[in-house]
Amino acid sequence: MGKIITYNKKGFLVPDSIRSTACYHAKILPTGEYMFRIHDCITGIRLRGDITDPQEVPEAVEKLRCLAAAASEFADFIEANYIQEPSGEN
Repeated sequence: MGKIITYNKKGFLVPDSIRSTACYHAKILPTGEYMFRIHDCITGIRLRGDITDPQEVPEAVEKLRCLAAAASEFADFIEANYIQEPSGEN
């Protein structure tokens, strides 16, 4: 593998909320280690690996895509089952 291109991005998941501290942090270190963390005020998850290992690169992509798809599917379920449309009645 050639030169490692580092990456470091973080942000709040609900930036306009005064109640939520949920955030993410995506990072590729100069060593080739990658980390993707999601935290809220109680707990968190961390995906990690080494992109200098050619076998781990597609696994990293698969982990992240699978996590994104699962989160999207769960958001769709919550939206469909728990967000109520205004009834228009007073």
